[in-house]
Amino acid sequence: MKIDYFQSSEFLEKEKTFLKKHNLVKIIQDEKILIDYIPYATNDNFCHQQLYSHPFIYAHRDTYENLQKTSELAHEKGFKLRIWDAYRPYEVQAFMADKFPEHVENGFVSHPSKGIATHVRGIAIDLTLVDKNGKELDMGTDFDDMSAQSHHGSSTINKNNKIAEKNRQILAEIMQKSGFEIYKNEWWHYNLKISKYDEKTRIFSAESVADKKYPKIPAGEFIDLLTPEIKNFQRY
Repeated sequence: MKIDYFQSSEFLEKEKTFLKKHNLVKIIQDEKILIDYIPYATNDNFCHQQLYSHPFIYAHRDTYENLQKTSELAHEKGFKLRIWDAYRPYEVQAFMADKFPEHVENGFVSHPSKGIATHVRGIAIDLTLVDKNGKELDMGTDFDDMSAQSHHGSSTINKNNKIAEKNRQILAEIMQKSGFEIYKNEWWHYNLKISKYDEKTRIFSAESVADKKYPKIPAGEFIDLLTPEIKNFQRY
């Protein structure tokens, strides 16, 4: 496909139909939200290859509405948001899970058929905070660092990088106040509130809650978002 295909009336009409069908919103960069670098639309990601055919950020409408609150709260503190990913096609999630089973086992990648897969539902956001000059705040690790240092409450970060610890807390506070919940393994990942808790504060029923309101978007819905290799991937 030519690059300009993604600005063509043919593509935009397909995009419009897809977004409407699944109650998704296309997030556009503005003065409070930066969408200037989408890792999965490049080779610079943990898979070491391009997964998306072109840069895009879609999110469920409820996610989008909460994100507007997030951007306002960040702005009040003198920050902007930089979003790396939100809705993720089923095929891409399946590719990640198949190629990196160790990341599934360690809780960094959700299997799209067996896991809760919040990205596949359009209810997750991967993001960070940047200052007024567009410089990312120190969070202790890079995005998609698949190590224990990426965990909220990481003892290594808390002990050795107080600035990163504080910045993570600022991001977490902003996200929770705007209706998102923390994913304990990844400081950059937040999703809509879908978890219920028992009397011992253990999470349960998250998947059943999500299935009722935010079903997974199945494979084959909009293959124009995929690179040829992902389109041909059949093991999901």
